[in-house]
Amino acid sequence: MTAKEYEVLRNKFLTETLKLSDEKRIEYTEGNHETNVLWNFENIANTLNLTPMQVLSVYLQKHTSSLFNYFKTGKEYAEPIEGRMSDIINYLLLMVAMLHKYKGKDNEQVHKNNGTGNSDNIGKQNEL
Repeated sequence: MTAKEYEVLRNKFLTETLKLSDEKRIEYTEGNHETNVLWNFENIANTLNLTPMQVLSVYLQKHTSSLFNYFKTGKEYAEPIEGRMSDIINYLLLMVAMLHKYKGKDNEQVHKNNGTGNSDNIGKQNEL
């Protein structure tokens, strides 16, 4: 593949990936897509007594597991591997948004639980 062919492929893939992110955000944020792109993670975190970062890690792990399975077997199942790759990129972009939004916040509240499986940020979700 030439550099020019790669550039065209890369730009097309990233454009489609970002479009997918915009389309899914409307559904996953239950109408809050303009005011809080992280709403889904924060809502689930609050419901399950986790941090938003922990929720994101679960979603990301699902797709990375599929990617590693593809590396091992070369098989695609429910969707093409490119779709999983797009999802991984979009979750990493949402992680960038989290890092930016929560910068300066208590790391314990953003990243960890207290060792009991309960989040340190129980009841503090709106403060994040």
